[in-house]
Parts: sequence; C-alpha cells; structure tokens
Amino acid sequence: MKKTLVTFPKKLNKNFLMFAISNNILRFGKFKTKAGRSSPYFFDMGKFSNSKLLFFLGEYYSQALLNAEDNGMEKVDCLFGPAYKGIPLICSTAISLSNKNRLIDFAYNRKEEKKHGERGNIVGNVLGKNVLIIDDVISAGLSISKSIEIIKKEGGNPIGALVALDRMETMPTNQIKKSFCASKEITRRTGVPILAISNIKDLLTVLEEKKSSKKQSKLKMLQTYLDEWGGKN
Repeated sequence: MKKTLVTFPKKLNKNFLMFAISNNILRFGKFKTKAGRSSPYFFDMGKFSNSKLLFFLGEYYSQALLNAEDNGMEKVDCLFGPAYKGIPLICSTAISLSNKNRLIDFAYNRKEEKKHGERGNIVGNVLGKNVLIIDDVISAGLSISKSIEIIKKEGGNPIGALVALDRMETMPTNQIKKSFCASKEITRRTGVPILAISNIKDLLTVLEEKKSSKKQSKLKMLQTYLDEWGGKN
C-alpha cells in the first residue's frame, strides 16, 4: 500500500477551527471521553443539526480530500462513513464534491447486521475501490480501526482516513508514557494514513493568538491535558 504524508495549509486548519469554535461545535469545559479521560474540550457532532452548518462541514472535508489527492494520495473512488456519525459526513462531503464536478461513491456500515432484504452489515459497495474513511475526530481510533477491517473484509482498499480533528492522544490500552498517538499507531499497524483537517496543536496555536485571559485559561488547560495524554506525533 502506498503510504501518504499529507499536511494541509495552515489557513485551512485555522479557518476550520474558528468555524467550529464560533458555532459552539468545539466547546470548552469538563467532558468525559470514550476512553474515560476527563477532557477540557469536546467536538460536538450533534451541533451540525442544520443545513447551513452541514453544508460548510462538507466543504471543509471535500477541500481537504482534493488537497490530499493533489499532494500524493491515491484518487478516492468511495467514501466510507462509520455508523452513525460518519453517515451525514460522507453525504455532505459527497454532495460538496458533486458541486465541484466530482462524482464519488459512498458506503457505510450498520451497527447490527441486517437479516432481510439486501442483508449484510454494509450499505453500498466498496469492492475493488480506493476507499477513504470519513469520521469526526480521532482519540482512541476504535471506529477507524473497525472501519479498516470492514472495508478489507468487503474487498475494498482503505487508502486513508480523514477526520476533522486529531486529538493526538495515546490509545487507552497503551500505558507507556509518550508512546505514539492513536493516529500514528493505527498507521503503524495497518499502513493506512490518518489525515486531519486540524489537530490539538493547531488549536493551541489559535488560542495563543488570542490575548484575552479567558483564552489563556483554555490554553493552559489544553496544554496540561496534552502533557498528560498526548502521544508522539
């Protein structure tokens, strides 16, 4: 499998984070992650609950996809969305690409296998296609790891995963201090590159540009969290 190292323009990173913060999608406070960690921030997919926000989200994902292809990633034939959050993401991205005269297939998995009709646990067809997984964030990387397995089992070729935000944390099963973050660990194990429109270090940069005491307080909490749970990138 061809390995791809893609970095996105800093303007794209910053614009996306400002979009997420201004629309209360990226929120600060006290939240518990799936891994059981106490996090000072949360990326809330539930806030993409109207057509305008979903439209702009699709624009960011499609722009990132096209940028990745321009910088060496294999051409994507099909988008794959892990159930359930990935489903609206692939739909909005596919529509955005269509508006840019780029037609693309998409597929997604079910939480439970369907026993009637077309049956199976996947909707759509990934067989023989270059598949890009689309998800919201990566922390432990469980849904992306599962998606890679599903795509391979169905005869597809997972060429990458694209997320809005890489939390850059170690996997919960890895207790070694400063081990690789989940995104790098998945790539090391599977050969599938993880691409992120933004990451926690980009967020730190955005907050550092703001001089208010409120922003500085958030910056300190994020840096403390990253010092405790952040992995090698």
